Amino acid sequence: MLFEALVFTTAASSRTIILAHYDSDGIFDPYVVAALQQYRQNADQLTVVSASAKGLPASLKGIVDRFIPRQNRGYDFCSWRAGIEALGDPSRFAEIVCVNDSVYGPLFDLSQAFSDPRLATADLWGMVLSEQGSKWHGKKASCPHLQSWFFGMRRPLIESQAFGEFWESVVPLETKEAIVDRYEIGMSQHFERAGFRLAALYDARKHRPVSFREMWPHCSLWHPTRTRRYLRKARRMPHNPSELVWQRLLAAGVPFVKAGLFRVNHYGLNLEHVLNEIDRLSSADGQLIRHHLERCLAH
Repeated sequence: MLFEALVFTTAASSRTIILAHYDSDGIFDPYVVAALQQYRQNADQLTVVSASAKGLPASLKGIVDRFIPRQNRGYDFCSWRAGIEALGDPSRFAEIVCVNDSVYGPLFDLSQAFSDPRLATADLWGMVLSEQGSKWHGKKASCPHLQSWFFGMRRPLIESQAFGEFWESVVPLETKEAIVDRYEIGMSQHFERAGFRLAALYDARKHRPVSFREMWPHCSLWHPTRTRRYLRKARRMPHNPSELVWQRLLAAGVPFVKAGLFRVNHYGLNLEHVLNEIDRLSSADGQLIRHHLERCLAH
């Protein structure tokens, strides 16, 4: 067993961040480079696990401590497992943070999230916590879902048997739905059942449905099809707060927006409005987002 022989050390105060990277062109897009520069400022050790790139660009050589190339199998959880295995003894770190490149940002100071009092007593924390239906164990059920594009694990969770059991169970699965059920939602269930506390900067379970005021900027007589899609899906529960109510996340201190909000636009948002609001609310370079979107549309 990979996690059985850990030798736990005395309490540490350090943080390691593990980024799961994938790009269809096998490159590190400028928005990912910018993110890693900010992660470096908030981590004692920074690891990149890539399922597409063969090496680091020169701009990241002095920023990333460890680069791990791997085959594109198993999605992000298998990349994070590889990163955790490479730590040797995870208990050397007071906090292990797993992130991926499916978000744009940080759009503002990330350090505020690490010291936020809403997260102070959490063993497993993240940016967004919601309720989501799960088909795990063959039945549909509403489950807590700490969204996995950014989550942190702290003591005593790292030192627990539950930590080793969960990461030992991570293997490549065939479908994205299976990954979400077993690992994304499954992780929240596994650690909650083990008695650990979950928290997030934005907890969708504590918030009201989407208001008309929030809907208005995304409704247009000039775009009836998109507007109908938006109105139909905006009131449907459960929803994905990271995409539908992106502005609430920013207001709650979440310094990220999902790339899928722009690339897929599942809810039919007015994307120009979203970009303009990001430019208004954030000091980050909005051109990084536009550059990446242009490259994606070129495929």
